[in-house]
Amino acid sequence: MSNIDEIGIRGIPKESKLILLGDWYQNPGQEWKVICYFYRDDLGYFRKGLPIDLLPALVPGTVFPRTSTENKAQGWTETVMLPQQDSWKKVDFRQLPRTLKRVDDFSEQFDNCVLYRIETDEKVYWLPIAEVARMLFFHSSEVVRAAVYQGNNWQLGKSWSEDWVGNVELSANIPVRYMNSLQYRKFFTWLFFDSDTQDSFGSVFKSINQNSIVENGADRWTFDFTTPDLSYCEISLSGYTGREAEENQVFIREIRSVSGLKAPDLDVVYFSHPDDHLLLSKDPKENDEKPKPLNKPPVDIRELDPDTNPKSSKKRHSVKLGRSGLNFDVELDTRRSPRNVKALPPQSEPDLEEIEEQTPKELASLQQGSDKGKALKADVDNLDPPDLVDAPEKIVFFQSMLRKLEEEHGWQIESKIGDVPKKKCRSQHLVGDRPRRYCHAVIKRDKSTTIQILEIELTSKLKKDGTLEAESLSTLFFRAGDTAVTFQRILDELMTAYKDERLNAMSWKRQFISQNTSVREYLGHPDNKIKNELDALESWVARAADKVIGM
Repeated sequence: MSNIDEIGIRGIPKESKLILLGDWYQNPGQEWKVICYFYRDDLGYFRKGLPIDLLPALVPGTVFPRTSTENKAQGWTETVMLPQQDSWKKVDFRQLPRTLKRVDDFSEQFDNCVLYRIETDEKVYWLPIAEVARMLFFHSSEVVRAAVYQGNNWQLGKSWSEDWVGNVELSANIPVRYMNSLQYRKFFTWLFFDSDTQDSFGSVFKSINQNSIVENGADRWTFDFTTPDLSYCEISLSGYTGREAEENQVFIREIRSVSGLKAPDLDVVYFSHPDDHLLLSKDPKENDEKPKPLNKPPVDIRELDPDTNPKSSKKRHSVKLGRSGLNFDVELDTRRSPRNVKALPPQSEPDLEEIEEQTPKELASLQQGSDKGKALKADVDNLDPPDLVDAPEKIVFFQSMLRKLEEEHGWQIESKIGDVPKKKCRSQHLVGDRPRRYCHAVIKRDKSTTIQILEIELTSKLKKDGTLEAESLSTLFFRAGDTAVTFQRILDELMTAYKDERLNAMSWKRQFISQNTSVREYLGHPDNKIKNELDALESWVARAADKVIGM
């Protein structure tokens, strides 16, 4: 998959900016559509109904056609830690402050649309609930259809877990290329193994059935769902502020990334897919056959057609229409199960989903495949990994965090640095030619409460393709009956690989930690993609303080 030069939506005039999403409607015998409100200088505001299959591409603030996948900020940007979710209020667009209102010509049509009013010490944020769902769930057209038409994840695959090891078998509906994406494996782990997330995902379908109405012969519905607990998660946003007396009011047009989502309690999750085959073909010389010509060159998707169903085919083309960050409090260990080996007849070529350099310009569709479909079948690939603090600097960053916690909260903090134990871990106890270090901190929060923290030195490792990849491991917070023995046992487990259980060294053994601590929390590391180092440190300190206070 290459970066796009230009991808538009057929029927949307060039240079049109998506302002917001309105109500949904469904004509008899047809699929659900969402009313989208656009703006163009010479046309003013106008609306267009688009299939809900396009929701992963419908990011408010986007100008169509897209000419870049870069997540460029539009308007006001900042990063904010969300307060306790109990304090959020559900309101509608009628209650939006005057200087935040847009699309006056059509305002009566989306007055009922739902927002969260989120008040902090300094500002009030107005967050459309449809944008929350897009950021959390709508990262694939197949996932959108499962939420809207089934209300569960059954058509996406099946999952099971035993002894802290999870397994996910994705269905043939899901593009097999998602198996190659660590971020999509994390997303599906969260969707399949967190019960709060599953309830939230299913609430879209439930709300449609309970709250849709019939108007002018069509079903109409105002988007709403039950949001999973996002208390103390951190979001990067873009939008705009109010004017004059309302300058402390912020309308969130787009959530660019979210950090601190609660990860499922699993040590490792294995993924498989019915179409994930290692295809072997015979050498043509063995059969004295003339080589056949290569496949046709792959396609260059320049336009998505909202009015056409794609071909009913397993082959799907990947379209990258932006970049989103979905980050968790624990670095989830997700892996591909070994591929099935499958032999091809002589001279035949595999029908893979991989795309190389794209040449002929083609029309594609994100909708459900049809036997009579003509367009190419496509799905979206927008999830990006976080750009974490450089691994070698992380333990230094951690010590800076401890000093800030002591300064800002007055807690008594003692820490020491040592070498991790050499266990069954090959050379992972080393960083270069010297021992890998750990930092163990003990925080005296109050007279009766002691919190311990373990931070491990990380490095960058050389991949097979010659590039460097930074190691990642969450910071561990825990409470235990002692401050001298338990943390050493946790370190021993950290540096031990259990081949039979398929657990690697340099991974927290969550079952062991759960059995040997009274309370435990994991803290993911700051994402530098949208912040400078100072902001990242401030963010990490604030999130660490919330962990300590909450324990």
